Amino acid sequence: MARIAFAWELGGEYGHAMACAGLARSLNAQGHHIGLMFRELRQLAFLPETTAYELFQAPRSMREGAVPAMPASFAELLLGMGYADPADLCARLGAWRALLSHWRADLLIADFAPTALLAARLLDLKRVTFGNGFFTPPRLSPLPAFRIDEPIAPERLVATDRQALAAANAALARFGAPPLERLSEQFEVEEDFLCTFPELDHYGSRPASGYWGPRFRADRGLELEWPAGGGKCVFVYVKRDLAQLDALLECLARQSNRVIAFIPELEAARRARFAARSRIAAERPVRLDSLLKRCDLLIGHGGEIATAALMHGVPQLSFPMHYEQYLTARRLEQIGSGAWLSPAASEAQIAAAIEGLLAEERFGAAAKAFARRYAAFSPQEQRRRIVARIAQILAAPRSRALPLPDAPPILSPSSTIQGDKQ
Repeated sequence: MARIAFAWELGGEYGHAMACAGLARSLNAQGHHIGLMFRELRQLAFLPETTAYELFQAPRSMREGAVPAMPASFAELLLGMGYADPADLCARLGAWRALLSHWRADLLIADFAPTALLAARLLDLKRVTFGNGFFTPPRLSPLPAFRIDEPIAPERLVATDRQALAAANAALARFGAPPLERLSEQFEVEEDFLCTFPELDHYGSRPASGYWGPRFRADRGLELEWPAGGGKCVFVYVKRDLAQLDALLECLARQSNRVIAFIPELEAARRARFAARSRIAAERPVRLDSLLKRCDLLIGHGGEIATAALMHGVPQLSFPMHYEQYLTARRLEQIGSGAWLSPAASEAQIAAAIEGLLAEERFGAAAKAFARRYAAFSPQEQRRRIVARIAQILAAPRSRALPLPDAPPILSPSSTIQGDKQ
């Protein structure tokens, strides 16, 4: 059996750990040895099955977020997480190379892990990507813009693409590896497990892509029931550093809705004040599959939980905290199933948004229409197909042109994955 390394390098949501752990569990059941090389390890405390795997702290750049403040393309994301400094990139690339080499990985599964992909290229290691559209840029040169709120000059895309490419090639040269001709070559893999739907792709439509459907797991976590009462059911998943957190909690406490909130690492005093008003403030991630069936509104940041809510026909209010989440929030707005608020929103605006989303039927109707469009999607069948594709990749000789299993896993409103319920 193979040694499969999961690499998570960027981002900070629980969804990364939960999705990777779910796929790892299926692969481990096939006899594969699993190593989790994660940016953050604390989330694994809520995933007891991961104690059977080897755990490693992923290499991180000390220069994350240095430039630019508002990236327009994946190249600019790279520059903002250390690629602007070739020495910093070289050190991190060496660390990833050593980690994968010493662990003797046979396959890398990269979840928002561009430098791990570069290290796997150094080692001629089989590799796949596993994530939503934001983590997996289209293979174009230069890498395209994902910004939708302002026009991006082509000259800017070319310049930042060249800068990131120069840094990558300088690091590769330190290890005696040939240079990349285009930055997009860094993302060459045996398979892109593009886990989203076309309507939610952060890049919009992209050429010749297969969509595998969302990867968010709703079947894990603390099992809770909605509080008693006659109000609407509202689920909240936000971070404690949300600028309007106190305003949001105050709005929810004043309204008559039934509320369950998971706010990771919320201080005990704030948790107690919220819970004292007959609201539930969970201390652990909450199992959502049963709750979403009766949920009337989800309040979050626009992360991967947004797709799970949409698949259950639940409208959403988003507080995006970075551009990836903003793009998801805008996609939900375009679908008609949600609204979003900026960091400058007032308490009155928050209250009005919640009341409007619960009162106006059009939001719920749009979310339910989307859910019906993809009613045939099956997370179990998706997982089975991904595991089957990985087995095929592991069995094949090193090649960039491996055949797809069964039929292409392209998801569209007229072509969905049919699934069993195993």
